[in-house]
Amino acid sequence: MASGEMSQSEFTAFLTSVFVHLAEFSVDGSIHFQCMDWRHVDEILQAGRNAYRELKNICVWAKANGGMGSLYRSQHEFVFVFKSGTNPHINNVELGKHGRYRTNVWSYAGVNSFGNDRSDLALHPTVKPVALVTDAIRDCSHRKGIVLDAFAGSGTALIAAERTGRRGYGIEIDPLYCDVIIRRLRAVCRLEAVLEGAGKSFQEIQVERSEPS
Repeated sequence: MASGEMSQSEFTAFLTSVFVHLAEFSVDGSIHFQCMDWRHVDEILQAGRNAYRELKNICVWAKANGGMGSLYRSQHEFVFVFKSGTNPHINNVELGKHGRYRTNVWSYAGVNSFGNDRSDLALHPTVKPVALVTDAIRDCSHRKGIVLDAFAGSGTALIAAERTGRRGYGIEIDPLYCDVIIRRLRAVCRLEAVLEGAGKSFQEIQVERSEPS
């Protein structure tokens, strides 16, 4: 996100603002997964305390391969599990009661293990595996429920929502990543994007905008 362009206090304030808005427009009792690497643990915990009712857990995404690092190669990422509001949260795990054995260590391959066909994924620096997000969605939501990703990036959460029968909503500020999302949803989920107001498909808009004026 914007961590490299802000001071520690500015980044904390930014995260707080985002989390407060997410909490305000979420169902009371909803679970919010916020991903962050170890360098910004202080900022995200402070922002979480400012915006959320409870920190339910901190999960660790253990990747198959290590990335870059100054002393140790980074092979994990934290997933902070916050609860918004005071109502009971949906718990589809309940210590295995529903046949789902889940711990706070999540082992999934990282993007550098996805194989050769990953050109779109390589455009985004923090791609998550669809299986990771799919499992998280199943843990704490019901079919036809709403899943929101406020930093949609490459669209992984939207693909995961579609695969699990949830209604996915995404917000993305970068037009390049919006195009990546649309292409992935078309390729993986067979969903066709239509430009609101124009009624034209993504492919039609691409052709129009590529033609010389």
